[in-house]
Amino acid sequence: MKSFVYRFGIFAISIIFLGGCTTLSGFSTAQKERLLTPITDNPTGKHYPGKVVWHSLMTSDPQLAGQFYQELFGWQIDYQGDYAIVHNGDTLIADILLVKPIAEQGRRGIWLPSVSVTDIDAAAALAVDNGGKILKGPADLTNRGRAVLIRDPQQADIIFLKTKQGDPKETEAAMGDWLWDEIWTDKPQQIESFYAAVLGYQNIPVSDGYDILISEGKWRAGVRLVDEGSTNKLWIPVVRVADPKAIVQRVEKLGGVVWVSPEEAPSTNIALIADTTGALLLIQRWPAKPSKMEQ
Repeated sequence: MKSFVYRFGIFAISIIFLGGCTTLSGFSTAQKERLLTPITDNPTGKHYPGKVVWHSLMTSDPQLAGQFYQELFGWQIDYQGDYAIVHNGDTLIADILLVKPIAEQGRRGIWLPSVSVTDIDAAAALAVDNGGKILKGPADLTNRGRAVLIRDPQQADIIFLKTKQGDPKETEAAMGDWLWDEIWTDKPQQIESFYAAVLGYQNIPVSDGYDILISEGKWRAGVRLVDEGSTNKLWIPVVRVADPKAIVQRVEKLGGVVWVSPEEAPSTNIALIADTTGALLLIQRWPAKPSKMEQ
């Protein structure tokens, strides 16, 4: 699979997630209580190291972003002031947090994944030893668990999280659920070495410009090659959909942006879109439907 044509600018955003070394400063008491809630309504008591178990949308306009996803995917958004909890059907899948945009960039948003680890402090130390940086934490998040916000050597941000009551049960992604996440990079070997050392991933090349990261025999993430010199590498979440073409036809009507349509993508099963606050995500049909050229 060829890499996406990187013909658009990826923005940077200043994220305030974990305030200080051990506390959540900058949030009201009510905000902290909501932010620190568990990530699943049905905790398993088990942990699945290397699995992305949560997603947080950091945005300057939670209401605007929430309305977009509600209309596009049918997600249920429970607004609680400037914070929101997101369900897909009966499944808790994400939260939305208000952050202040960079003044010169206006309204901006970004999806931030949380990956399960068994020892936060050890993982944070490994990240630093291998060229990463601790942005915030480690911090204990009451009922949610312990977490640290990491910036990897290519400037992509990710949260390491050890849930207090266990990770969500491993099940097949339903329509509208997170399928998995991709890391976009122009130096795949370098970033794969980092995550192998820190999270224990193994990488398997599957096509030209695309590798898969595996942990404990499970597919956990994809590594997608982008053009050399592209700035602001980042993690991109992937939502499972039945018909990418039908979804993209609605994106712009809802105020979003279609960056790469199914016809322009390496496969008609995927597309790259942005929500109404600029946050990027992929949509993907899975299992994949063979294209006419592949049949």
